[in-house]
Amino acid sequence: MAAPQADPSGTLAPVTESDYAVLRDLASTIWREHYTGIISVAQIDYMLAGRFSDEALQEQCAAPNKWLELLRVGGEPVGYCGYEVIREDDASTPVMKLGQLYLLESHRGLGLGRVMLGHVEAQAREHGSRVIRLQVNKQNTSSIGFYLAMGFEVAREAVFDIGSGFVMDDFVMEKRL
Repeated sequence: MAAPQADPSGTLAPVTESDYAVLRDLASTIWREHYTGIISVAQIDYMLAGRFSDEALQEQCAAPNKWLELLRVGGEPVGYCGYEVIREDDASTPVMKLGQLYLLESHRGLGLGRVMLGHVEAQAREHGSRVIRLQVNKQNTSSIGFYLAMGFEVAREAVFDIGSGFVMDDFVMEKRL
């Protein structure tokens, strides 16, 4: 079977309540494809349960400074991104935090990640941000390579306690706009 081709009709649209189940299934598939072997299945399950509960999704979708968007190609959901504007006490301009940028394995390498990241960059500029920041697992070499190619730099290393005995051992990466 041939790999899917990049479809110019790929569209990003805000997640609505009617998308929650679709997003939850999509995230579960993507995370299990991508993170198995990087973090434990127990941690994957824990993180998915916390991020994709109805309550967590409602909070993200309702917040005026947060966005969660579903990417569809040919009408089919193939990825999603989530980002938010944060204001830091020591910064004169807000920072755009990219919390999520995920694609099905079958749709990686087609330019769709670049499309989503370009969209987030445009939103950052629109909201007065000169920096996009993200966290990526130190063992997530494919994503680190993508972000480096897109102009991000490693700003620091950090370990975040996320509860239930789990941690995220990450690089914090930034891109100046």
